[in-house]
Amino acid sequence: MRIIKHKLIWIDVLNPTKKDVEFVRKQHKFHPIVLDELLHTSARSRVEPYDNYLYLTYHLPMYDRNIKSSRRAEVDFLITKDKIITVHYEDLEPLNNFWRRLNNDKNFKDRAMGDNTGRMIYQLIEEILAFSHRQLRHIEESVSELSRELFKNQEARLLEQISYLKRDILDYSIISEPQKIILESLKEVGGKFWGENIKIYLSDLAGDHLKIMQELDNFKETVNALEQTNSQLLNAKTNAVMQRFTVLAFLTFPLVLFTSMFNVSFISNYIGNNPILFSGAFLFVLTLTILMLLFARKKGWL
Repeated sequence: MRIIKHKLIWIDVLNPTKKDVEFVRKQHKFHPIVLDELLHTSARSRVEPYDNYLYLTYHLPMYDRNIKSSRRAEVDFLITKDKIITVHYEDLEPLNNFWRRLNNDKNFKDRAMGDNTGRMIYQLIEEILAFSHRQLRHIEESVSELSRELFKNQEARLLEQISYLKRDILDYSIISEPQKIILESLKEVGGKFWGENIKIYLSDLAGDHLKIMQELDNFKETVNALEQTNSQLLNAKTNAVMQRFTVLAFLTFPLVLFTSMFNVSFISNYIGNNPILFSGAFLFVLTLTILMLLFARKKGWL
């Protein structure tokens, strides 16, 4: 647990224990159900107004290189008129960045923790949104790599990379999309809690979130286009292979016919026992096969 006191108070709790929750309980008359919620992660995001405080659960995407996709991280906010309590269940870069800025930049500290917790929650969520935007960089890098590798005869390998990338984009969207509703709700609830003047700041948060989702949609469309192109290249290569096998089967038809003739007893006894006729027939079939091969190469079938 770490605490910063200025005109306002920020209490940040990592991996809360019952002792931590008891400390939070002493800070304000929070509802017991809300306090129990702090001991574990929540399945959904929400904004819940109470008599003199707000309870906010916010989810953000974090890229996990082990699973090659984004996973859900959570921050819970207990917001009163003079303090903000954040609770999270893993070490989070945006909260650490916010902590460092408060300690190293006095002007920022005066601005963020100056008059009311509405401005402070705005700065906190703005830091989280900036982090969420940075989390798109690995998607952008993957899309750029796919574009570079598209025409290098790596269709099968790219198909696997595209599948991972599409799953990552989907997971990111599943986590981030509901936060749009949360930020819109926070704007309405915050207007009643802090006054109408705070709405312009909270509207800015919703706008920044919209920019992130629009950029994600652009990546989604680009990946779909790359997938379609890659599939076309793979189909073209498959068709070319099938064409070659078909031509080869056609070219070997005279030889197959020649060998099958010896299954007929009359031809087998008549030609098989005559070396001159056998050699002549074999040379004729071989010449015919070579001529067919040259014809196929001239036509570009091989």
